[in-house]
Amino acid sequence: MRVWRLAALIGQHVSRLLVPIMAWLLLAAPITTQAQSGTCGVVDAIDYPVPTENLVRGYDDFGLFRKSFGGNHTGVDLDFDHWGDPVKAAARGLVTYSDALGWDTEKGVVILSHDFPDGSRSYSLYGHVEETDTIKLPPVGTCVERGQIIAAVGWPSRGRPHLHFEFRSILPREGGPGYVSNNPLDDGWFNPLDFIATWRAKLNPAFLKAISFDNVASLPPTQMDNGAYLTASGSLISAVMPPDQPLWQIQTDSPIDGLTALSGDRVVAHSSSGQTVTLNGGRFGAVWNIASVNTPFVTLGERLIFLMQDESVNAYDAAGTLIWTLPNRGQVVYFGGNDSEMAIATRGNDGIVWQTLNAEGQGPSAVSLKNNPLVSVEADGKWLVLDGQTLLRINAGQSETIGTVSQSAGDKAQIASDVIGNVYLYSGGSEQMLTAIGKDGSQRWSIPYPHDVRSDPPLLASGNGCLLYTLDADGMLNVFSAADGQLVNQIGLYAGGRRTTNPRGRLLKVDAAEQVYVGSGFLSLMVFDGTKLGGDTKNCLAG
Repeated sequence: MRVWRLAALIGQHVSRLLVPIMAWLLLAAPITTQAQSGTCGVVDAIDYPVPTENLVRGYDDFGLFRKSFGGNHTGVDLDFDHWGDPVKAAARGLVTYSDALGWDTEKGVVILSHDFPDGSRSYSLYGHVEETDTIKLPPVGTCVERGQIIAAVGWPSRGRPHLHFEFRSILPREGGPGYVSNNPLDDGWFNPLDFIATWRAKLNPAFLKAISFDNVASLPPTQMDNGAYLTASGSLISAVMPPDQPLWQIQTDSPIDGLTALSGDRVVAHSSSGQTVTLNGGRFGAVWNIASVNTPFVTLGERLIFLMQDESVNAYDAAGTLIWTLPNRGQVVYFGGNDSEMAIATRGNDGIVWQTLNAEGQGPSAVSLKNNPLVSVEADGKWLVLDGQTLLRINAGQSETIGTVSQSAGDKAQIASDVIGNVYLYSGGSEQMLTAIGKDGSQRWSIPYPHDVRSDPPLLASGNGCLLYTLDADGMLNVFSAADGQLVNQIGLYAGGRRTTNPRGRLLKVDAAEQVYVGSGFLSLMVFDGTKLGGDTKNCLAG
């Protein structure tokens, strides 16, 4: 009993001593690791933390492996050599971490917690930051607004002055590693450039839904019967159930150059080495080799139609059985398909011959052309063909002249049409023009294209005839009035940096309900309500 009383007495004295000591420590400690809760409101706008002109064009080091740091980068580095420049909050948020020595000689760290309209919470991190005479780090527990200055660009001990910027779903109250051994996307990080562009699109009133992928698309996403989306990224095939649930992944022997979905959730893929695989639920069903060219094959029902290296055409079933062959008829200048037939244009001694065939290898008589064709498939399956400067519509072996265009289309030209027969042409020559041609063949309008297209041409699509959509290689979706060519809206999606950009992975299509499906060739597929992208189109005069 005496021992117990003595221990209790000592404990009381120690407690009396510890109370003022702990209070002093709490006051003296930096405001870095206090647990905070609550919210500062829902994000309604989002922006970059530094001026866009200070973003290095095409530079994106997210996920980049750096040997000197022993891992893959969890953020992006911005605003190089702008020591002391203000750093702004990307969006409205709560300060959950703020320490001028958070990364020791690598300088300070600020973390903000953001609540988004879909109920999700993410954290933005600003690393290598400093304080100045006029810029101080915000206290933990305070609210900040988008664009509010929260730090200055610092000069870390191991590099040039710059800002390390992250968006992540984890670690609200610690600076974190900066580098990880895995793909950062698998460990709770987002590509911050893609994250900002995606949320800008989601905050647009026309936004409907988004599908997120873990790997950069090298071919356009393809939807399966069960609603999942297929993507190819190099030699990796993935199936994702919207919005972001991975179903399965398969690694092939070489990069995928053709991918399709068959009924019953089956998948057929062709690789650059010639390996062709049929998958069912992510499991191999058949494997065979085809000496075809490295271009997407045509799918007609259960028939898989390949352009072979000797420029013949072979049709197979999903088990790899050869069904029919079309012999070489000359140099192939076009090969493609719609839902019911394939088309091939070949150059021989007698000029260019256009031929269409159904799934059984049968078709109507051929059509003669004078030039390598520029081709688009119309909503009803008819073929829209630009032969030099002559516009043709080909159906059932018959060609109908629609009209002529006034200028040469150029080697980067694109063509599309709407449901009422108007034609839209992007001319990729020395003068980059966008032209509308009426169903009677007359030119309705022609405008200079709003962007300088230096490499891959824009994709074109139109729906009910009220609006024309184009998608540039840099991810910019442009919306034009089909009546006069006026640019009425733009939405910028992230298309990747120099290491990851892949314009072949872009997707632009418009369905009968005027829903616009847009994939920039990166990590997201967005769907918009086209009737809201162009303002009031309910009473528009189609075309």
